[in-house]
Amino acid sequence: MPVHLMPRAARTLSAAVVAAFAAFAVAFAAPAMAETSSIAVASSTANPEQALPVDLTFSGTNALTGPAEVEAIVRRAGGPACESSFQEDTTSFPGEDTVIFWPGAQSVAPGAYQLAGTFRPSAPGSYQLCAWLAQSQGTTDTAVAAPATLAIDARAPKVGQFTVTVPKDLQPGVAFQVSYATQTDQTLSLFSVLRKASGASGTSGTSGTSCPASFEDAQQQDQVETLLGGGRAGTSVFGGPITTTATTTQKTGFYIVCSWLEGPNTGQVDGTASTPVTVGTPAPPKPGLALTKVSASRRHGVSVTGTTVSGFTGKLVVVAACGSASAKHTTTAHNRKFASGLHLPRGCRSARKVRLTVSWGGSSAFSKQSVAKTVAIAK
Repeated sequence: MPVHLMPRAARTLSAAVVAAFAAFAVAFAAPAMAETSSIAVASSTANPEQALPVDLTFSGTNALTGPAEVEAIVRRAGGPACESSFQEDTTSFPGEDTVIFWPGAQSVAPGAYQLAGTFRPSAPGSYQLCAWLAQSQGTTDTAVAAPATLAIDARAPKVGQFTVTVPKDLQPGVAFQVSYATQTDQTLSLFSVLRKASGASGTSGTSGTSCPASFEDAQQQDQVETLLGGGRAGTSVFGGPITTTATTTQKTGFYIVCSWLEGPNTGQVDGTASTPVTVGTPAPPKPGLALTKVSASRRHGVSVTGTTVSGFTGKLVVVAACGSASAKHTTTAHNRKFASGLHLPRGCRSARKVRLTVSWGGSSAFSKQSVAKTVAIAK
């Protein structure tokens, strides 16, 4: 079969047509990630703080022939890394991302660019910021540079001072002031309540702890007795040091003023203060003696166990008596418990029952108290 050779001119023309077609195909192909396009993000805010603006700078190079878009989100740290595009990231983690720049919101021309932005951390903690440089293709944005990331640690509002003071020698029925000294770097709410306490130390007689963790907890535990200052709405404080006051009148007794600085989120506690208050000359509280288990037998004698209030420590007198016959023993109460054992008095040999009494003689911290119980004598 004869071989047909293509003329030189035809071969040259064919090569030119192929090159032109290739250039045409490249020009109309979807733009791949540009090798020299880039995006970076930095922050000039030295100590990021919850609810305050964090200054951001987005910079890089747009190597495309047309404009590109800067897109950015931020979310709490600890999750997955930034996805390859804005659409993929916001679709993968719906409800977690806070958008800084939506697609189409910030356009940059070809060449070097720099763009400013901000975001306000919603709570203290660590955040992850993701940023993309993208080009719009119809209804889809295609990233043209690898995503930029930035880690941000936001602290809680700064409380430089928070002290609560009351005058001494308070008298029943006479009004007195509670003074609050505060210093904060943003607007917070001051809440304060006055509650009864079981003693001069300020220990609560209902919960066993000085103060609830927050004003909201005090409301839920129904431990709000006297609202001070701004009441349930609180008192707004900012800057300082400044002093605010509240006035109240109380009967003779032991009290505790529980105070909280909260914000900017509801229930977020930034500072607490627990202040004991004594009005008049109240009698010391009782040690709260209570018998939990009592038994008596002719073979093993008498056994008694019981409890006291928190903070009480001291020697108790345990007495077993049948009529005029009695036996006595001492025991020490600590860690809210006491226990003792003693022999039956000789006068109980023919008795069917024995009366057991546990007594505290009294002190400046706790008034005297006795508890007693009559039990049958087993064999």
